[in-house]
Amino acid sequence: MVTRLGHEPVLVRAPTPAQLRSADILVVEPAAPAGAALTRAAHAANPTLPIICASVTAPPLELEELGVVFAATVVKPFTAEQLGATIEQALSGRSPYHRRDRAA
Repeated sequence: MVTRLGHEPVLVRAPTPAQLRSADILVVEPAAPAGAALTRAAHAANPTLPIICASVTAPPLELEELGVVFAATVVKPFTAEQLGATIEQALSGRSPYHRRDRAA
């Protein structure tokens, strides 16, 4: 879906800190334990990284308590158009100098 929207996805199960620092956005399902752990790691590695919550529910409160602020949320099931609008919303908060049209 991300590719069809014109972005370059980087698909990894366990991104390195360097990958998290170089990503433009992170799309994650934080309701899953692995997604919550990835969200915490991403926030620690790159606190300015816009994170999109793509979930069946609201982001877990423990992430908010850790200082994680999601740039946007899209609720499953969602359309490509909804995801595209969410990605653009998240990217619009970044400086154009940091935008490379890549999503982690």
